[in-house]
Order: sequence, then structure tokens, then C-alpha cells
Amino acid sequence: MKGKYYKLPMDFSQLLQKKDVPAVTLEESVAQHIHLLITTVLGENKDDPQYGCQWWDSDFDIKASNNEVKEQIENAVKSSVQRYEKRLGQIRVVAAVNQEELALTASKKMKKKIRVTVSGTLAKNNNPFQYSSYFYISPLSYD
Repeated sequence: MKGKYYKLPMDFSQLLQKKDVPAVTLEESVAQHIHLLITTVLGENKDDPQYGCQWWDSDFDIKASNNEVKEQIENAVKSSVQRYEKRLGQIRVVAAVNQEELALTASKKMKKKIRVTVSGTLAKNNNPFQYSSYFYISPLSYD
């Protein structure tokens, strides 16, 4: 199994039936792991309370400016990726924060849209890597 990467979430029923589990590329595996890190609140993982992103504690801080939120996200994501994603080196994190009006049921709500881009170099082959995703905060939701 070493050197083989699997799709998340993993379907354990296939393992129990001794069937092949869908594999993904190294790049897809790193991207899946970064997404998991970004969307996990500290303390949510009972085996490692430090796993996840620290900035979720300030998700509802309505006093924070977009620049403060951007800086918090960049620092938290970079710290988390450096600590838990050893397959990636020369890590750079860029966050963009915008207000966006969403139609979530019958009413419209303003939410902060966060776009996070993590780039670096894959340690295994020195190939460039980039992950980009967005989500909405206050309260959190993602696509």
C-alpha cells in the first residue's frame, strides 16, 4: 500500500469485500488532505487535537476586517500544512476575502467568501503543486 494514494472519503465496505479501492494521484491526495486540514476545527480529531486550522475559533468575529481575516487564514493554513503535509515543500498560502450575497432559501444573506490557494513543490518529484478552493464563513459552508 505504500506509495499508493486513495480517494477520500474511503469506502471501507470495498476493503471488507476484498475489492480494489479507488486510487488517486499524488497531487489529488495532497489536495484532498489540504482540504481536510482547512475544514477541520482544532479539537475535532480526537486522536490529535492539534489537527486542523486554528482560525476557526474566530470564524464569527464580526469585528475583524477582511485584511485581518486574510492574514489569520494564511497563517493558520500555512502552519497546518507545514505541520501535517510533509509531501509538500516551499509552501505558499494566499487567501482572498470578499463579501458575497447568497440566496440561501427565500432570503439573501451576505457572507464572507474565502478563496485559499496553497502552492509549493512536491517533495517526491519536485513538481510544482497548486490547490485552490473557496468556502463561505460566518457560518462556514463550502462547495
